[in-house]
Amino acid sequence: MSKIKLNWRIIFLGLVLVFLLVYPLLGASSYMRHLFILFFIWAIVAANWNLLMGYAGITSLGNIGFLAIGGYVSGILAKTFDLSPWLTIPIGGLVTCILVTVFLGLPALRLSGIYIALLSLIFADSLPSILTQTRDITGGAMGLHAIPPFFPGMDKTGVYYVCLGFFLLILYIVYRIINSSTGLAFVALRDSENFAYCLGVNKFRERLKVFALASFLTGVAGGVYVHALGDISPSTLGIEPFLLAIAMIELGGVGTFAGPILGTAVIVFGNEFLRLAGTLRLALLGALICVIILFYPGGVMQLVNQAEARITRLVGKRKRSPAKG
Repeated sequence: MSKIKLNWRIIFLGLVLVFLLVYPLLGASSYMRHLFILFFIWAIVAANWNLLMGYAGITSLGNIGFLAIGGYVSGILAKTFDLSPWLTIPIGGLVTCILVTVFLGLPALRLSGIYIALLSLIFADSLPSILTQTRDITGGAMGLHAIPPFFPGMDKTGVYYVCLGFFLLILYIVYRIINSSTGLAFVALRDSENFAYCLGVNKFRERLKVFALASFLTGVAGGVYVHALGDISPSTLGIEPFLLAIAMIELGGVGTFAGPILGTAVIVFGNEFLRLAGTLRLALLGALICVIILFYPGGVMQLVNQAEARITRLVGKRKRSPAKG
Protein backbone atom coordinates (compact mmCIF):
# COMPACT_ATOMS: atom_id res chain seq x y z
CA MET A 1 0.00 0.00 0.00
CA SER A 2 2.83 2.40 0.88
CA LYS A 3 4.52 1.72 -2.45
CA ILE A 4 1.28 2.47 -4.33
CA LYS A 5 0.88 5.71 -2.38
CA LEU A 6 4.49 6.71 -2.94
CA ASN A 7 4.44 5.98 -6.65
CA TRP A 8 1.11 7.75 -7.17
CA ARG A 9 2.29 10.88 -5.42
CA ILE A 10 5.67 10.96 -7.15
CA ILE A 11 4.03 10.61 -10.57
CA PHE A 12 1.48 13.32 -9.76
CA LEU A 13 4.11 15.73 -8.45
CA GLY A 14 6.25 15.06 -11.50
CA LEU A 15 3.37 15.86 -13.86
CA VAL A 16 2.54 19.05 -11.95
CA LEU A 17 6.17 20.19 -12.05
CA VAL A 18 6.42 19.54 -15.79
CA PHE A 19 3.18 21.47 -16.33
CA LEU A 20 4.43 24.45 -14.32
CA LEU A 21 7.71 24.49 -16.22
CA VAL A 22 6.19 24.42 -19.72
CA TYR A 23 2.94 26.32 -19.12
CA PRO A 24 4.25 29.81 -20.10
CA LEU A 25 5.70 28.29 -23.28
CA LEU A 26 2.30 26.92 -24.33
CA GLY A 27 0.88 30.35 -25.07
CA ALA A 28 -0.40 31.22 -21.60
CA SER A 29 -1.95 34.70 -21.45
CA SER A 30 -0.41 37.47 -19.37
CA TYR A 31 -3.43 37.30 -17.08
CA MET A 32 -2.93 33.58 -16.37
CA ARG A 33 0.79 34.05 -15.77
CA HIS A 34 -0.09 36.79 -13.30
CA LEU A 35 -2.46 34.44 -11.47
CA PHE A 36 0.23 31.77 -11.21
CA ILE A 37 2.68 34.36 -9.84
CA LEU A 38 0.15 35.24 -7.13
CA PHE A 39 -0.35 31.54 -6.45
CA PHE A 40 3.39 30.93 -6.00
CA ILE A 41 3.76 33.83 -3.54
CA TRP A 42 0.64 33.17 -1.48
CA ALA A 43 1.40 29.45 -1.30
CA ILE A 44 4.70 30.34 0.39
CA VAL A 45 2.86 32.59 2.86
CA ALA A 46 0.24 29.92 3.61
CA ALA A 47 2.84 27.14 4.01
CA ASN A 48 4.82 29.17 6.56
CA TRP A 49 1.67 30.30 8.37
CA ASN A 50 0.74 26.62 8.60
CA LEU A 51 4.20 25.90 10.04
CA LEU A 52 3.31 28.19 12.95
CA MET A 53 -0.35 27.24 13.39
CA GLY A 54 -0.60 23.71 12.10
CA TYR A 55 2.68 22.18 13.25
CA ALA A 56 3.82 24.33 16.19
CA GLY A 57 0.29 24.97 17.43
CA ILE A 58 0.88 28.73 17.81
CA THR A 59 -2.22 30.74 16.87
CA SER A 60 -0.63 33.62 14.99
CA LEU A 61 -2.76 36.21 13.20
CA GLY A 62 0.06 38.50 12.09
CA ASN A 63 1.70 36.69 9.21
CA ILE A 64 0.44 39.16 6.62
CA GLY A 65 2.49 41.68 8.58
CA PHE A 66 5.57 39.50 8.03
CA LEU A 67 4.91 39.66 4.29
CA ALA A 68 4.50 43.45 4.40
CA ILE A 69 7.70 44.06 6.39
CA GLY A 70 9.81 41.97 4.02
CA GLY A 71 8.20 43.62 1.01
CA TYR A 72 8.64 47.19 2.22
CA VAL A 73 12.25 46.66 3.35
CA SER A 74 13.23 45.07 0.04
CA GLY A 75 11.32 47.63 -2.02
CA ILE A 76 12.75 50.64 -0.17
CA LEU A 77 16.33 49.37 -0.38
CA ALA A 78 16.05 48.56 -4.08
CA LYS A 79 14.27 51.78 -5.07
CA THR A 80 16.02 54.29 -2.79
CA PHE A 81 19.56 52.91 -2.72
CA ASP A 82 19.51 51.19 -6.15
CA LEU A 83 20.50 47.84 -4.65
CA SER A 84 19.96 44.56 -6.48
CA PRO A 85 16.73 42.75 -5.54
CA TRP A 86 18.82 39.62 -5.13
CA LEU A 87 20.49 41.38 -2.20
CA THR A 88 17.47 43.22 -0.80
CA ILE A 89 15.15 40.18 -0.71
CA PRO A 90 17.24 38.22 1.85
CA ILE A 91 17.85 41.46 3.78
CA GLY A 92 14.08 41.97 3.95
CA GLY A 93 13.67 38.43 5.24
CA LEU A 94 16.39 38.97 7.85
CA VAL A 95 14.89 42.27 9.08
CA THR A 96 11.47 40.59 9.31
CA CYS A 97 13.01 37.71 11.25
CA ILE A 98 14.66 40.04 13.77
CA LEU A 99 11.57 42.22 14.32
CA VAL A 100 9.18 39.30 14.64
CA THR A 101 11.45 37.31 16.92
CA VAL A 102 11.95 40.31 19.24
CA PHE A 103 8.38 41.66 19.28
CA LEU A 104 6.45 38.38 18.97
CA GLY A 105 8.75 35.43 19.59
CA LEU A 106 10.12 36.56 22.96
CA PRO A 107 6.77 37.79 24.40
CA ALA A 108 5.08 34.61 23.13
CA LEU A 109 7.23 32.60 25.55
CA ARG A 110 5.14 34.05 28.38
CA LEU A 111 1.80 33.75 26.58
CA SER A 112 -0.36 31.02 25.09
CA GLY A 113 -3.51 30.48 23.05
CA ILE A 114 -5.69 33.50 22.39
CA TYR A 115 -3.16 35.89 23.95
CA ILE A 116 -0.54 35.09 21.31
CA ALA A 117 -3.23 35.54 18.65
CA LEU A 118 -4.14 38.96 20.03
CA LEU A 119 -0.51 40.03 20.31
CA SER A 120 0.24 39.00 16.72
CA LEU A 121 -2.95 40.71 15.48
CA ILE A 122 -1.99 43.95 17.25
CA PHE A 123 1.49 43.66 15.73
CA ALA A 124 0.05 43.46 12.19
CA ASP A 125 -2.67 46.07 12.80
CA SER A 126 -0.12 48.63 13.98
CA LEU A 127 1.81 48.47 10.72
CA PRO A 128 -0.63 50.51 8.51
CA SER A 129 -0.43 53.44 10.96
CA ILE A 130 3.37 53.25 11.00
CA LEU A 131 3.50 53.10 7.21
CA THR A 132 1.15 56.08 6.89
CA GLN A 133 3.13 58.20 9.36
CA THR A 134 6.43 57.49 7.60
CA ARG A 135 5.26 58.54 4.14
CA ASP A 136 8.64 60.08 3.22
CA ILE A 137 10.16 56.60 3.34
CA THR A 138 7.27 54.22 2.70
CA GLY A 139 5.05 56.34 0.43
CA GLY A 140 2.34 56.58 3.08
CA ALA A 141 -1.19 55.52 2.19
CA MET A 142 -0.30 55.49 -1.53
CA GLY A 143 2.44 52.93 -0.99
CA LEU A 144 5.59 52.24 -3.00
CA HIS A 145 5.41 52.12 -6.79
CA ALA A 146 7.82 51.51 -9.67
CA ILE A 147 9.82 49.01 -7.58
CA PRO A 148 12.61 47.52 -9.74
CA PRO A 149 12.03 43.99 -11.09
CA PHE A 150 14.38 41.07 -10.51
CA PHE A 151 16.30 41.96 -13.67
CA PRO A 152 16.04 45.15 -15.79
CA GLY A 153 13.50 44.81 -18.59
CA MET A 154 12.20 41.45 -17.34
CA ASP A 155 8.87 40.42 -18.87
CA LYS A 156 6.02 38.49 -17.25
CA THR A 157 7.42 35.12 -18.34
CA GLY A 158 10.74 35.82 -16.64
CA VAL A 159 8.95 36.91 -13.46
CA TYR A 160 6.89 33.69 -13.61
CA TYR A 161 10.00 31.50 -13.63
CA VAL A 162 11.75 33.45 -10.87
CA CYS A 163 8.67 33.14 -8.64
CA LEU A 164 8.40 29.45 -9.52
CA GLY A 165 12.02 29.00 -8.41
CA PHE A 166 11.36 30.70 -5.06
CA PHE A 167 8.14 28.67 -4.69
CA LEU A 168 9.93 25.34 -5.16
CA LEU A 169 12.95 26.31 -3.04
CA ILE A 170 11.01 27.62 -0.03
CA LEU A 171 8.47 24.80 -0.06
CA TYR A 172 11.36 22.32 -0.14
CA ILE A 173 12.86 24.07 2.91
CA VAL A 174 9.50 23.93 4.72
CA TYR A 175 9.16 20.24 3.82
CA ARG A 176 12.61 19.46 5.21
CA ILE A 177 11.82 21.39 8.41
CA ILE A 178 8.57 19.48 8.92
CA ASN A 179 10.28 16.11 8.41
CA SER A 180 13.26 16.86 10.64
CA SER A 181 13.83 16.64 14.39
CA THR A 182 12.86 20.33 14.55
CA GLY A 183 9.48 19.56 13.00
CA LEU A 184 8.95 16.69 15.46
CA ALA A 185 9.76 19.08 18.32
CA PHE A 186 7.16 21.56 17.02
CA VAL A 187 4.50 18.82 16.88
CA ALA A 188 5.43 17.51 20.33
CA LEU A 189 5.01 20.97 21.87
CA ARG A 190 1.71 21.37 20.03
CA ASP A 191 0.23 18.06 21.18
CA SER A 192 1.59 17.84 24.73
CA GLU A 193 4.06 20.21 26.32
CA ASN A 194 4.62 17.89 29.30
CA PHE A 195 5.42 14.97 27.02
CA ALA A 196 7.72 17.23 25.00
CA TYR A 197 9.59 18.19 28.18
CA CYS A 198 10.07 14.51 28.97
CA LEU A 199 11.62 14.06 25.54
CA GLY A 200 14.04 16.91 26.24
CA VAL A 201 12.41 19.48 23.95
CA ASN A 202 13.40 23.04 24.87
CA LYS A 203 10.24 25.17 24.61
CA PHE A 204 12.19 28.46 24.65
CA ARG A 205 14.48 27.45 21.81
CA GLU A 206 11.85 25.75 19.63
CA ARG A 207 9.33 28.59 19.85
CA LEU A 208 11.96 31.16 18.94
CA LYS A 209 13.08 28.89 16.13
CA VAL A 210 9.61 28.53 14.58
CA PHE A 211 8.97 32.28 14.75
CA ALA A 212 12.39 32.98 13.20
CA LEU A 213 11.96 30.43 10.40
CA ALA A 214 8.37 31.36 9.50
CA SER A 215 9.02 35.11 9.61
CA PHE A 216 12.24 34.92 7.58
CA LEU A 217 10.71 32.82 4.81
CA THR A 218 7.51 34.92 4.75
CA GLY A 219 9.64 38.09 4.65
CA VAL A 220 11.48 36.65 1.65
CA ALA A 221 8.07 36.01 0.04
CA GLY A 222 7.27 39.70 0.66
CA GLY A 223 10.42 40.71 -1.22
CA VAL A 224 9.48 38.43 -4.10
CA TYR A 225 5.98 39.93 -4.05
CA VAL A 226 7.10 43.54 -4.48
CA HIS A 227 9.68 42.84 -7.18
CA ALA A 228 7.25 40.62 -9.08
CA LEU A 229 4.31 43.06 -8.98
CA GLY A 230 6.22 46.35 -8.79
CA ASP A 231 4.31 47.94 -5.91
CA ILE A 232 3.03 47.49 -2.37
CA SER A 233 0.72 49.55 -0.16
CA PRO A 234 -0.92 49.36 3.29
CA SER A 235 -3.94 47.76 1.60
CA THR A 236 -1.88 44.55 1.60
CA LEU A 237 -2.60 44.49 5.33
CA GLY A 238 -6.35 44.84 4.76
CA ILE A 239 -9.03 42.50 6.03
CA GLU A 240 -9.62 40.74 2.67
CA PRO A 241 -6.01 39.48 2.16
CA PHE A 242 -5.98 38.41 5.82
CA LEU A 243 -9.22 36.42 5.58
CA LEU A 244 -8.25 34.85 2.25
CA ALA A 245 -4.89 33.75 3.64
CA ILE A 246 -6.59 32.15 6.66
CA ALA A 247 -9.04 30.46 4.29
CA MET A 248 -6.13 29.03 2.26
CA ILE A 249 -4.84 27.18 5.31
CA GLU A 250 -8.20 26.06 6.71
CA LEU A 251 -9.57 25.04 3.33
CA GLY A 252 -6.53 23.00 2.35
CA GLY A 253 -6.00 21.29 5.70
CA VAL A 254 -4.25 22.58 8.82
CA GLY A 255 -1.20 20.60 9.88
CA THR A 256 -0.55 19.05 6.47
CA PHE A 257 2.23 19.98 4.07
CA ALA A 258 0.22 19.93 0.83
CA GLY A 259 -3.00 21.31 2.33
CA PRO A 260 -2.11 25.03 2.28
CA ILE A 261 -0.80 24.70 -1.28
CA LEU A 262 -4.06 23.15 -2.49
CA GLY A 263 -6.05 25.69 -0.48
CA THR A 264 -4.08 28.52 -2.06
CA ALA A 265 -4.83 27.16 -5.53
CA VAL A 266 -8.57 27.03 -4.78
CA ILE A 267 -8.63 30.54 -3.30
CA VAL A 268 -6.38 32.31 -5.83
CA PHE A 269 -7.89 30.85 -8.98
CA GLY A 270 -11.43 30.58 -7.59
CA ASN A 271 -11.39 34.15 -6.28
CA GLU A 272 -10.22 35.54 -9.62
CA PHE A 273 -12.60 33.55 -11.81
CA LEU A 274 -15.53 34.41 -9.53
CA ARG A 275 -14.92 38.11 -10.26
CA LEU A 276 -17.29 37.52 -13.18
CA ALA A 277 -20.03 37.21 -10.57
CA GLY A 278 -19.44 40.81 -9.45
CA THR A 279 -20.77 41.58 -5.97
CA LEU A 280 -21.65 37.91 -5.44
CA ARG A 281 -17.99 36.90 -5.68
CA LEU A 282 -17.20 36.79 -1.96
CA ALA A 283 -20.58 35.21 -1.17
CA LEU A 284 -19.99 32.37 -3.66
CA LEU A 285 -16.42 31.88 -2.48
CA GLY A 286 -17.60 31.82 1.13
CA ALA A 287 -20.29 29.28 0.26
CA LEU A 288 -17.69 27.05 -1.43
CA ILE A 289 -15.46 27.21 1.65
CA CYS A 290 -18.39 26.45 3.97
CA VAL A 291 -19.47 23.43 1.92
CA ILE A 292 -15.97 21.94 1.85
CA ILE A 293 -15.34 22.54 5.57
CA LEU A 294 -18.80 21.22 6.47
CA PHE A 295 -18.38 17.89 4.68
CA TYR A 296 -14.60 17.66 5.02
CA PRO A 297 -13.45 19.28 8.29
CA GLY A 298 -9.88 18.28 7.45
CA GLY A 299 -10.02 20.37 4.28
CA VAL A 300 -9.19 19.38 0.74
CA MET A 301 -6.47 17.03 2.01
CA GLN A 302 -9.12 14.95 3.80
CA LEU A 303 -10.97 14.57 0.50
CA VAL A 304 -7.73 13.62 -1.28
CA ASN A 305 -6.80 11.06 1.40
CA GLN A 306 -10.26 9.49 1.34
CA ALA A 307 -10.18 9.21 -2.45
CA GLU A 308 -6.70 7.69 -2.29
CA ALA A 309 -7.81 5.15 0.33
CA ARG A 310 -10.81 4.10 -1.77
CA ILE A 311 -8.70 3.65 -4.88
CA THR A 312 -6.17 1.61 -2.90
CA ARG A 313 -8.94 -0.65 -1.54
CA LEU A 314 -10.38 -1.17 -5.03
CA VAL A 315 -6.96 -2.07 -6.40
CA GLY A 316 -6.44 -4.48 -3.48
CA LYS A 317 -9.80 -6.18 -4.05
CA ARG A 318 -9.10 -6.69 -7.75
CA LYS A 319 -5.71 -8.26 -6.98
CA ARG A 320 -7.26 -10.65 -4.42
CA SER A 321 -10.24 -11.68 -6.60
CA PRO A 322 -9.71 -15.10 -8.32
CA ALA A 323 -9.19 -15.03 -12.08
CA LYS A 324 -12.14 -16.30 -14.10
CA GLY A 325 -11.23 -19.15 -16.43
